[in-house]
Amino acid sequence: MLTELSISNFAIIEQQRISFIPGLNVISGETGAGKSIILHAIELILGGRPRPHVLRAGAESAEVEALFNLSTLSEKALAELPDMARGEELVISRTISAQGRGKVYINGRLGTVALLEEIVSKFVNICGQNQHVRLLDASYHRELLDSYAANEALFGRYAEAFNAWKEAAAQVQELENASARNVLRRAELEALVEDLKAVELRPGIRVELEGTAKRLGNSESLVNGTQQLLEALNDEQGLFTQLERSAGELRGLERLDPRVAELSAQFNAGKAEIEEFERELKRYTSAIEVNEEALSTLREHLADVARLERKYRTNDAGLCELLERSSRELGMLDGTIDIEALRADVTRKKEKAGALAAELTRVREKAGKEISKIVERELIELSMGGAKLAVEITPKELCADGADTLQFLISPNKGEPARPLRQIASGGELSRIMLVLKKVLKERTGVNVLVFDEVDTGISGAVARAVGEKLKELSDGSQVICITHLPQVASLADSHILVEKREVSPGRGAAKRTVSIIRELSADERVDEVARMIAGHEITKASRESARELLGQGKR
Repeated sequence: MLTELSISNFAIIEQQRISFIPGLNVISGETGAGKSIILHAIELILGGRPRPHVLRAGAESAEVEALFNLSTLSEKALAELPDMARGEELVISRTISAQGRGKVYINGRLGTVALLEEIVSKFVNICGQNQHVRLLDASYHRELLDSYAANEALFGRYAEAFNAWKEAAAQVQELENASARNVLRRAELEALVEDLKAVELRPGIRVELEGTAKRLGNSESLVNGTQQLLEALNDEQGLFTQLERSAGELRGLERLDPRVAELSAQFNAGKAEIEEFERELKRYTSAIEVNEEALSTLREHLADVARLERKYRTNDAGLCELLERSSRELGMLDGTIDIEALRADVTRKKEKAGALAAELTRVREKAGKEISKIVERELIELSMGGAKLAVEITPKELCADGADTLQFLISPNKGEPARPLRQIASGGELSRIMLVLKKVLKERTGVNVLVFDEVDTGISGAVARAVGEKLKELSDGSQVICITHLPQVASLADSHILVEKREVSPGRGAAKRTVSIIRELSADERVDEVARMIAGHEITKASRESARELLGQGKR
């Protein structure tokens, strides 16, 4: 319930506080008194955009503040509210500066206009042409129709089946994507492993190959050099011939002087070292391979290693590691999943969701026909006997709310095509249709505060009384705020609020300014106001009597 609305520096409203009560709250006043300002203030509380020149002349900022009592909301409705908005009371405040900037406060905490709209639209509707009417939103019609049909259990089963199908389908899709990625990755790894395995690799092989290639490239020069050394050792004038001659000389000297024996032993030891050197040189020479074909093969191997190092931007040790890692990953990709069985499971789950969606559609079609008949009967009493309501249900792909799209269509007059509620041209017709829909769907919309504007446009007499009685009936379970020009409606109010213009002087010598004064009427004042609504500006004795009669009827 909206308990208080405070408006400051808003157009011709300087500072006014309005109190509302449960039941039917009527707002009346002469044209231009400021009733539309109250409506716009409520629009802002619902997240609407400020209209141009909304600030009172000379003011730095304007403010609208609303206090809601949420104690009557259901636990489900409260649970849908953000944490900052939960509790028995909710205070909403919007400020608008002269520079066009504004702020939103929700229970004293800064919020956004989008969050404000999300919160307040759950329990407040303004019903009038081009106003913030949730019933005009076709996406809301499905929720209303399901609520009327009382098919929560069926919808719950459908939602469960739909979610199970979507989850299974998402899993299969992910596996298919992974399988496609695995095919590409497997091909990539197989090519990489084949490339690396084609070349003998081991850490340090490049240095080893380079050394071997260098040695093979110099083999001919090495053989020639070692042969010359061997010849120098063994020819007739070679080193060994000279050493044998020298050894003979030492033996002769040793006979002449025994002390030469020590020198002879040193000489023979050196001679033995040279002989061992000769044997090693012969072995080395015999091991030298002069093989151009082997050298060519070696150089090709070295070139392959260098190519792989450039291609994969690593050295021979890194190539060995890459080969090992790639071979291991390739082995891991060999796991298999029965994806066909999973696809079959997805098909079964989709069929189950489809069957429940079809059942939902049948229930909705039946409920739509029932609502249409009830609404049409109600509209007859509001001078709209030619109006027809249709619930348009069209098939669509399975989604979270079923397999159909639906919306309420209205033909306001006989012979006119049915159109969406948003396209109804007349504000009065739209308001009356909204009134009837609210009555038919009473306590099923979740909205507890209903604001009606233009509901009395183009009607009078018995029809006006019928509109008032439907508003009164609707207010039994919801708080209704109605801006009206009809005495038949005003006489049924539980609270009658008057908006009137006055000229006031801000101070001595200052020019007078027009302000809007908003106040709740006493019982006697209500008689005069209803009389004014009957007679016009000049209240007569007859109009007062008529007012008392209307008010008396409203009390019964």
